[in-house]
Amino acid sequence: MNLKFESRPVAGQDQRPTPELALDRDLNAIVVAFPWGPREAAQRAIERIFEYLRFTRQDREATSPLPKLTCLSDAGNAVRTALELANSSIFREENREEYLSGLEIFVATLDETEFCWAQVGGPQVFLARGEQYLQPIGAQMDLAFDLQPAQKAPLPVLPNRLVGLDQSVMVDVRSFRARPEDQIVLLSHSCPPPLIYSATASDLAAGEKSGQDFVQRLAAADPHRAFWFGQISIEATEAEREALSL
Repeated sequence: MNLKFESRPVAGQDQRPTPELALDRDLNAIVVAFPWGPREAAQRAIERIFEYLRFTRQDREATSPLPKLTCLSDAGNAVRTALELANSSIFREENREEYLSGLEIFVATLDETEFCWAQVGGPQVFLARGEQYLQPIGAQMDLAFDLQPAQKAPLPVLPNRLVGLDQSVMVDVRSFRARPEDQIVLLSHSCPPPLIYSATASDLAAGEKSGQDFVQRLAAADPHRAFWFGQISIEATEAEREALSL
């Protein structure tokens, strides 16, 4: 199976950074990095992450620079370690003396049938499969929602956790058994509109481009908030489609 990825930012009255995006087709890996500061830090973090993922893919028996967690698969340990190495790099190069840059990062890989991801901060992650409603599989809460006073206007966008602000970082790692035609929705939004919880994969496929109509509906539901929408599609290879047809 292979990964396909597309995304779009949506403007609003508040400001939200546009992420740096990278898809490595050889690794079947995706990195989404939201820079809260200079964009160069996000680009360097992506380079560090792909560098380590290539290393582990080329030599699966190589010694890890960090202790492996027995509760995680090889893929889970790889994305976790890659993110922690990126954190150390950004902290050392950008923020040791004063805070200059922080990143929200999402890293995902598809290793055979295991879709595995690690993240620090946003986005929220949803799985669309068949005609089932979107399932929230990676919920995140930013500080704008957490700190907003009751009955008051929404606060400006505020990240909750960032890569690079400390020598250590809390990394969320999750995975599931992927199937062809699964869709993974990434949504960087301070307060996701309720309609996302009643959407199905068929909603994401509506319109001229995948997800275009659905994104417009999300924007109309809360026109004041800026957000970013990403969609990962898991597609069967030609050989896999031929095998299924036999």
